[in-house]
Amino acid sequence: MAPIAIDGSGEPQVVRRLVVWRRLEPGDVRTPGTELSAESPYLEAKVVEVGVSEATLARLEALHEARAAAEVSGGWMTRYEPAGVLLTVGGGLSVGALLDYLPDVVLPATGSLAVLGVAVGVLTRARKAKAEAEAQRRWQATDERRELERLEKRLGPRWERFARELREETGFRTEVGVGDIHEADRLVSIERARLCDPASWRPDAREGEVRYSWVFRDGRAVEQIAELEEPVAAAGAPEEEE
Repeated sequence: MAPIAIDGSGEPQVVRRLVVWRRLEPGDVRTPGTELSAESPYLEAKVVEVGVSEATLARLEALHEARAAAEVSGGWMTRYEPAGVLLTVGGGLSVGALLDYLPDVVLPATGSLAVLGVAVGVLTRARKAKAEAEAQRRWQATDERRELERLEKRLGPRWERFARELREETGFRTEVGVGDIHEADRLVSIERARLCDPASWRPDAREGEVRYSWVFRDGRAVEQIAELEEPVAAAGAPEEEE
């Protein structure tokens, strides 16, 4: 079966493989063509294929480049390196004087460097906040931002429909909780918030690799690589909305 077009396009697709999971209850028999998940002996995993059109991926890349360009601002005065250098030098020389590696006469100068580092850090933080606010205002005013929002409204419901139909028809999920038996809280095929990130739709680097995420209770997400060698499974395509 052809990969599922998450963007609803009939054009040539960039194919992305997904890990999906099904929880095994006592007495359940593993589904043919699956493997046990590396995170839990109570989860079976398999791979399905989805995709977006080449045009959709190219547009997502262009829009994210436009957003990155809008966020570039501030220069060195919005970076913490100068304050860090002053604090490091001042603190290091002060420790050297206190341990008698340097004469006590340097203590006033080293203290001044440390105070200057704190002042530069405070100024940097204020300038950084101002620069970020200005960049956000610039981005909000662009046509690219509005186009990216339209793409999010298009991909989001289709992804949710795909996940729902996969669960109802096969029992496999694109997201499953593992917090009771694993350090992560959830396993996620593609994070919902990253559906419009072009990195989410770029093909895997190697044939035997499949990307997915560990999502922690505090919201952190760490990308993982699965090496599932079983054949790719078919999944039903979501129906078009009226």
